[in-house]
Amino acid sequence: MIGIRILFGFMLVLLLTYCTPQGTPNLLPELATCDSAVIMYYNTPGNPRFFKMVKVYDKASLSSLAEAANQPAHIAERDCNTQGKIYYYGDNGEVFVLYFTYDAACKSLTFIKTGEKYEVILPAAEQKLLEKLKEKAYEPGNR
Repeated sequence: MIGIRILFGFMLVLLLTYCTPQGTPNLLPELATCDSAVIMYYNTPGNPRFFKMVKVYDKASLSSLAEAANQPAHIAERDCNTQGKIYYYGDNGEVFVLYFTYDAACKSLTFIKTGEKYEVILPAAEQKLLEKLKEKAYEPGNR
């Protein structure tokens, strides 16, 4: 009887382990307090020299991307060309940077935290949001 309970307990722990999302959640809680962001779209993926940008003040858009970035993250093992980056601006002058790519092989948001590069999967809704905001992007100095 005790053996069955131990076996059942072991199986329950195993089941819970497999059902829990892998990775560390909420690595960028500071994004929730940011009031604006600038999104830069590289003209050539992986090359930040030439880009278009858009300023974002819409809290819903900021929150949506922040929630996506705070999903369980794992250390990035893929080396994907980024298509742009997002600068989140905090209340006290802090700047938090997210990199994004939405090509088929590497749909992700990446960021650096404590010297380590982390990655989360870019959800389809946030990819659409980034594509929609790109339509409003302009070259710096042309506005």
